[in-house]
Amino acid sequence: MPPLSTADYNEVKSWLPAQAYALFRTMTVADQQHSLRVCRGLQERGCREPDMLAAALLHDVGKAEGRVPFWTRPTIVLGKRLTPALLQSSVLPPEQIEGSQCARWRRSLSYAWYHAEVGALLAAAAGLSERSVLYIRTHHQPHGPAAELHQVDEVS
Repeated sequence: MPPLSTADYNEVKSWLPAQAYALFRTMTVADQQHSLRVCRGLQERGCREPDMLAAALLHDVGKAEGRVPFWTRPTIVLGKRLTPALLQSSVLPPEQIEGSQCARWRRSLSYAWYHAEVGALLAAAAGLSERSVLYIRTHHQPHGPAAELHQVDEVS
């Protein structure tokens, strides 16, 4: 998958402060492309709110830096449908993931499950507004503060 173009990265820079842009660059190329599609999709729907557009660019940053390998998405989708109690009991809360000595698969599942919360914490530390952080934290809630972000994310 080819990296974003210089023009794409300049567009991202126009919405993010420097530390947040550096955080964006920690994501995989696929996640960068997805996040930029979400940002553009919001704009196509008429969104002009800088906090929402910044959140769109970093909504999946909790998955970055190898925290969430490719196999976790199907595992979570199937786990939610077939064995939700087992899945829920297998993940660690965000504050316990990093310091845990658990198996790598469990850490990866935990990051995937809580990537919105982990991403919100990273975005706050990178200087995003409280509103952007809220949008990242709630981007999987269909009727939450970031409902529009959720809708675009689902189809991007």
